[in-house]
Amino acid sequence: MSVGINDNITALYQLQQQNSPSISNISCAPDGRCIEDKPISKKQKIGVGACVGIGTISALMLLAKLSKSRNYTINPLKMFTGDLRKSYLAETQYKTKEIVTIGAGSILGGLAGGKLFGDKKDSNARIREGIVQMANITFPIAIVQALSWAGTKISGKLMPNWCNSKNFLKQAATKLPPAAGAMCGLVSGMYIGNRASNKLNEKLFNKQDNRPMKWKDFSAHVDDIGVAATFVAPDNFVTKSISRLIPFALLVPGYETGIKKESVR
Repeated sequence: MSVGINDNITALYQLQQQNSPSISNISCAPDGRCIEDKPISKKQKIGVGACVGIGTISALMLLAKLSKSRNYTINPLKMFTGDLRKSYLAETQYKTKEIVTIGAGSILGGLAGGKLFGDKKDSNARIREGIVQMANITFPIAIVQALSWAGTKISGKLMPNWCNSKNFLKQAATKLPPAAGAMCGLVSGMYIGNRASNKLNEKLFNKQDNRPMKWKDFSAHVDDIGVAATFVAPDNFVTKSISRLIPFALLVPGYETGIKKESVR
């Protein structure tokens, strides 16, 4: 008898699980509104990734076309299969203009990918995330470059004879002001960018996300480190190597934008 009752209970539980979404897949707001959190499909991940790649490559092609240093090819096959040492990717100095342009291309690609392969209900969430990511790219790099440049000028005025000295300690001393400026710019730029984007999203969408900084956001700051390093040690092999990673690091903000999902919280 007890076995039969247990079997019935088990059957009822299984039927309920089949007909009801899992509690762990439900997000509920304090006002009682709930939505089901569906996992991101493989199709959306691949589609968004492809669109982000196209957006980033398009931005690089535009920069190469507008470059005044020399006439770079904008043929994608030649850009990536030719002599990389003479390509735009290898020779350009990534500063604010270049980084903001590449970041914009990546994020626009993410928005396009999300539009094509994601859910329509997540459109506003993707736009808000794109604003956050764009601010996360723009504010830090602009402040880092400005303060690093100011630090270099200070070194030139306070230690003019040390700038060209062969003494290691004197050379190191001249690098302290731009390095300090870069660090201050990175920290303050991240904070200002995050606060500004949250306020802008609140005004545009009437939604208080209060989105905190995430560890994935730091991928966008490879550019800040690279730019800061060029002011501290412009001809260093490590510095140049870091700079080459910037376009690849900026793929992450676009991808995060394209897969962003709406939340009721």
